[in-house]
Amino acid sequence: MNGKIRRLLIIATFSGISFIGISIGKKVTLAQNDSNTNKRPNIVIILVDDLGYSDLAMYGGEVPTPNIDSLAKSGMMFTNFHTAPTCSPSRAMLLSGVDNHRDGLGNMEELLTPAQKNKPGYEGYLNKQIVPLPQMLKDAGYHTYMAGKWHLGKEPGYHPADRGFEQSYAMLQGGGSHFNLLGELPNSTLTFLDNDRPAKTLVTNYYSSQFYTDKLIEYIDKNKGDGKPFFAYAAYQAVHEPLQAPDEYINKYIGKYDIGWDKLRQQRFNRQKQLGLIPDYLPYPARWPMVPAWNSLTPEKQKYNAKIMAVYSAMLDDLDHHIGRLIDHLKEIGQYDNTVFVFMSDNGASGLDFYENDKPSYDAWFKNVGISNTYDNIGKVNSYISLGLNWAEVSTTPLLWSKAREAEGGTRVPAIVSYPRGGVMPGMRTETFAHELDIVPTLLGYAGVNIPGDTYNGRPFIPLDGHSMRPLLEGKTDHIYKANEAIGQEVFGTGNNALVLGDWKILLLAPPWGDNKWHLYNLRMDPRELNDLAGVYPEQLKKMVALYDKYAKEKGIVPAGTNNPGV
Repeated sequence: MNGKIRRLLIIATFSGISFIGISIGKKVTLAQNDSNTNKRPNIVIILVDDLGYSDLAMYGGEVPTPNIDSLAKSGMMFTNFHTAPTCSPSRAMLLSGVDNHRDGLGNMEELLTPAQKNKPGYEGYLNKQIVPLPQMLKDAGYHTYMAGKWHLGKEPGYHPADRGFEQSYAMLQGGGSHFNLLGELPNSTLTFLDNDRPAKTLVTNYYSSQFYTDKLIEYIDKNKGDGKPFFAYAAYQAVHEPLQAPDEYINKYIGKYDIGWDKLRQQRFNRQKQLGLIPDYLPYPARWPMVPAWNSLTPEKQKYNAKIMAVYSAMLDDLDHHIGRLIDHLKEIGQYDNTVFVFMSDNGASGLDFYENDKPSYDAWFKNVGISNTYDNIGKVNSYISLGLNWAEVSTTPLLWSKAREAEGGTRVPAIVSYPRGGVMPGMRTETFAHELDIVPTLLGYAGVNIPGDTYNGRPFIPLDGHSMRPLLEGKTDHIYKANEAIGQEVFGTGNNALVLGDWKILLLAPPWGDNKWHLYNLRMDPRELNDLAGVYPEQLKKMVALYDKYAKEKGIVPAGTNNPGV
């Protein structure tokens, strides 16, 4: 899994983007403290919900995100970083460093089948067999703060306050309105906890990205100057459905997407080649079979769909503004240089549209609560729209499929790690394979915290599955995993399986995404997963299928049985 490291300079505007890329050339058990200071670093994880691989300018997109760009310029940008393909399994691995089939989210709680319920690793919440990152950092003397989406346990005993967060303001569910209390599903409402107490009411003019940022700044300032480092988990809802944003941001993008998804995808694909993100020889992939040609739509439908993407981009633009507020505040209080930043998406862009799957229920709900999805109203507080597969194909350019699938479009995401004072190589880009499982050991190393062995505070501890990225971040190596180390992934219980070994990947997907057969791809040559090499390298396929079977047995994967809802 060797990967090149490149120095990266990005100059981005909406109307045009210039890029310059100049090529340059066992688990951590105890991390040394920052060599430039005796003070342990603060840690900030910025998690974006459902952000696609190509949505940021540095990955080929057109929306200006100067504050996220600034993290890349001061740190390392990853072009081969992977997560689980859905929200809660991904967030569980991010905070535990343990495979989702052992940390409690072998499947999403909402989609557990009768065959999976009550099985070890399928509790539907972050279980007590693991010790979450905030708990380990809190035990090591860190303040620990969280604001945003939790999705790792709705029952008492499994809330953020129970899992190591000293201060938290959390939405327990997986998604819902960015302006009010409406949930993601018909007749559902959101549950917010303020330090494990039911939140009274939302503030006037509430919008999720602004409010979560306000809360984190409030928490940081509360203990400012006491000498203790802090861990802040900014678990944003944006850009998860429903797509909603302040009017002033939506208005910036009206008309920008009238060119449609076909031309926009082509533009992003071409920019990715200019950036060196994909090989020059990679052919432009055909449109997904379930996506209609833009020019086959009526003018009215084109106008409506263009606004959907305008709202999505407005959410991202607004989110970057609030990330900038957090960065600026840390600079103002003198904590920016001594902060490790991790920026990433929890999975690929979402092509899911629950409305299309259950129109009668949603129509009744919309009527009951006053939802209006007319052209003039979409994006506002009383609207409820999704990105859908049409635009998700653009967001995941050049990758195959989107959220919920173990294909690259569902699992390869934007990611940045920055530590201005701590030796992370600034302005660099790496093609090295990395995984969200690597985040916990990396951050524990920078915090100077021992990675536990078989026990933690006298009770059994499930060992971490990832590796520290610190040697890569500091330019001491060009790889994280050994050539013979396999990384398996699975969600839902059937028909959504993958394993990576070096540059090789095997993938099995159920219809309509696949044919329930294993396929073999070389990701370095073919990140789009276009060319199945199973017939050319049958022994490689056989070897990797055996490794997947070993992975499934070791992690305790439970098949869905006869009732597999999937998504």
